[in-house]
Amino acid sequence: MVKVLVIRKTDKTIHKVAIENKATLMAFSNRLPAGQQWKFEEMEEEEAEKLPFIDDSYVTAAEAQDKAKVLEVAVSEKDAKIAELEALLAAKNTTPVQLKAEEVIEKITKATTVDEVKILLGDDVRVTVKKAADAKIAELEAQ
Repeated sequence: MVKVLVIRKTDKTIHKVAIENKATLMAFSNRLPAGQQWKFEEMEEEEAEKLPFIDDSYVTAAEAQDKAKVLEVAVSEKDAKIAELEALLAAKNTTPVQLKAEEVIEKITKATTVDEVKILLGDDVRVTVKKAADAKIAELEAQ
């Protein structure tokens, strides 16, 4: 198995060279400005041949800064949506939970005044609850 040197340059190109040239190429790369230095990797020749000449996934520093700005906007939009949904969830959790009809009817039968019955009935639209409330109100008014 023969190893080769794979060089990834900042212009998104990938070069395969003999490993004997590593010292010379690294010295040349070290003379380049910090943002333009090459990345070196040793790999098997068979694997290196499968690499494309241009690496589309490579991102330069300038491109990374542009992408970071776009991602910040997307994240802030998602954070706003999350806050909105959390507010809706909090509002939903604070609304009173409607009791089962049996529980409401039981409380109505134990009520001692017409006002208590009306409070227990509230905005309930269930027929059985309304019938129980009407019967209890009639009973309390008859007394």
